[in-house]
Amino acid sequence: MRRVAVGAMVAALFAAPAFASVSDIDTDGEILASFAEMVVIYSDLTEETFAEIDTSGDSFLDEAELAAAVEAGVLTADQ
Repeated sequence: MRRVAVGAMVAALFAAPAFASVSDIDTDGEILASFAEMVVIYSDLTEETFAEIDTSGDSFLDEAELAAAVEAGVLTADQ
């Protein structure tokens, strides 16, 4: 029974959509994601949506801002 539960958990993890983290997006080592870096992963992202996600207003996304956008459904894996 334990093997079945573990197998189901592993299958669920692989079935979930994969979202990029800031470290996956950041190309210049700032540990922040700029609009230009985000558009590479999320090609449909607009500057307006980026500004909405950028709650600190610093023109960059940190891990918390990115996670909040994914959780709120603003960013999706198929974007």
